[in-house]
Amino acid sequence: MNKIKFTEEAWLAAGFRALTTNGPTAIRAEALARSLGATKGSFYWNFDDVPSFKRAMLSLWRDGVVQEIESYVLAEPDEFKRLRVLAARAAKPAPDKFGGRRVEPAMRAWALTDPVALAVVSEVDEIRLSLVAKLLCDIGQNEPALVQLVYGAFIGLDDLASKGRVDIVIALEALLTIVTEH
Repeated sequence: MNKIKFTEEAWLAAGFRALTTNGPTAIRAEALARSLGATKGSFYWNFDDVPSFKRAMLSLWRDGVVQEIESYVLAEPDEFKRLRVLAARAAKPAPDKFGGRRVEPAMRAWALTDPVALAVVSEVDEIRLSLVAKLLCDIGQNEPALVQLVYGAFIGLDDLASKGRVDIVIALEALLTIVTEH
């Protein structure tokens, strides 16, 4: 009989799906094992405990954000196009196996009840705010309120997009058109 080996990635993907579907209280070894058709022993083969699993989820999310910024946004040589690249990358949802469009709002909801999640979400916010400030400064827009407006709009639009209420690409493009013509 062949046993299926569940990788760390498979467990993390299950964790993100549980988070986006049922919230942070669903991130439990037994529930995740059941969702994968695995044993809790397989979970503990990959992770020491549930808190270390949650830290791995948070790290994966944070690292994905940083990679997007470094690989796509900062790699664009044209300073005006960088804002468009940022909008396009921000509008791109996570892969479905990692919760898709609902990941960002779910991470923010998790941060409301967990100080470790709050620290990571706050760190990501600071990274993104600094990036938006740099990109706007690069095109001659140095208003701190504009940075907050652009980033706040992203957070709100992403939440609305997760509920199917807006097309985040069109909305971010419209906002950036206003900002760059300001």
